Amino acid sequence: MHFKTITKITGWLILLLGVAQLIPMGVAWAYQETGWSAFLMSAGISVVAGGSMALVFRKEKEINERDGFFIVTLSWVFATLFGALPYLLTGTTASFTDAVFETISGFTTTGASILTNYETIGRGVFLWRSLTQWFGGMGIIVLALVILPALGVGGMQLYKREVPGPTSEKLTPRLRDTAKVLWSVYLLFTVLEVLCLVGLGMSWFEAVNHAMTTLSTGGFSTRLDSIAGYNSPAIEWVLIFFMFVGGMNFSLHYRLLAKPGQRMGFLKDDEWRWYTLGIIAFAIPIALILILNKGYAPFKAITESFFSVVTIVTTTGFVSDDYMKWGGFAQIALLYLMIAGGCAGSTGGGVKWVRISLVIKYIRVEMLRLIHPKLVMQVRLSNQPVNAEILSKIFGFLFLYLSTLAIATLLVALDGHSLMTSLGAAASALGNVGPGLDLVGPVETYAPLSAYVKWVLILSMLLGRLELMTVFILFLPQMWRWKAV
Repeated sequence: MHFKTITKITGWLILLLGVAQLIPMGVAWAYQETGWSAFLMSAGISVVAGGSMALVFRKEKEINERDGFFIVTLSWVFATLFGALPYLLTGTTASFTDAVFETISGFTTTGASILTNYETIGRGVFLWRSLTQWFGGMGIIVLALVILPALGVGGMQLYKREVPGPTSEKLTPRLRDTAKVLWSVYLLFTVLEVLCLVGLGMSWFEAVNHAMTTLSTGGFSTRLDSIAGYNSPAIEWVLIFFMFVGGMNFSLHYRLLAKPGQRMGFLKDDEWRWYTLGIIAFAIPIALILILNKGYAPFKAITESFFSVVTIVTTTGFVSDDYMKWGGFAQIALLYLMIAGGCAGSTGGGVKWVRISLVIKYIRVEMLRLIHPKLVMQVRLSNQPVNAEILSKIFGFLFLYLSTLAIATLLVALDGHSLMTSLGAAASALGNVGPGLDLVGPVETYAPLSAYVKWVLILSMLLGRLELMTVFILFLPQMWRWKAV
């Protein structure tokens, strides 16, 4: 393993993180908040630590697959530790555990929060929370590939480990150009959402924060009662649209914006169709339940149903209504959507619709073979055959995901919590969703949970964001006996 190169790359990422902390420092200073000095100290610590790691080891070597797994996991761990400094130094969180929980919830775009004292939190801290989600949504490695040429050494190994989904698609011949394309599209939609929200009455500060946490499908809000605090159906529908956009594969956005001959390509994309029809299939029955059983007016029922379904399936986690009052069907349906998640290549978490669709297609093919034993038929995605290796990886991932979910649920339950709370918390953390069920429902926070449960969920959030394999492979003995090349 090339430890010098690993140290150098990790150092550059920490340094980049330190520079980013100067942004909320400037905002805190502009609003004359005392917390600006804490951000300056945090940025200084990060820049010095990261710079030392980056500059001590100047000689670079091409990294291999093993290095890629280790660097990505290590980068996210260090990003969390250094990203927690502003919470600790400003006194926003009372403990190291809470600071780490809030930070990794931001970087993984989970949106689960332990904060309750919103009225005393400064604008600098709010902006840092939003920035962690905005950076984490597209990926800190993908961002670094744009800014830091040093990561061009074996950058594809890092890109494949961080981008969610069964495959990692390069949109351009050069990886760095692909990263630029992704971030350009990401920035464009963020700016468009800011303008829409300002037009609907949000302040510029609130609009910027909510736009960053929408496109990243993160869900941090500047208000304790989240989107419900605005009491605006227009704002909810704008957020529904941009959450839906964030949950789509960003390669489809690129083709729509930059490829004239492929602008309607998303209509032919199997995963996009499954994703869209899945939202409609769950939202309409929930809306009918709200109208018939809960007395909601039709427009309000449709708005709240689609908002909750989209915020959960895209793993954003904004809250406009308390779905714990909607009955068992709605709660179980939303639990399914927590596990399903968004599309591959999106900022959303979860299993991803491409995997779900391929498993269902595979089962259909196998059932047809029972009727016609000599049938020759391949599983296809968007009219393209899917090879057996990808299907094998998908089944392996699903088994590992569900096993991890079951273990995390048991570990939370070990602390004395109910099945609904334990399963909701584990599914929410592993799927990077935010709100869960029962004691961690949409109008609750994670603050009352014990430090032990918070660390279980911290690990679950990291596993979910890096899609399990990247982290779990580090625990295989063969990983460390792998001869470096």
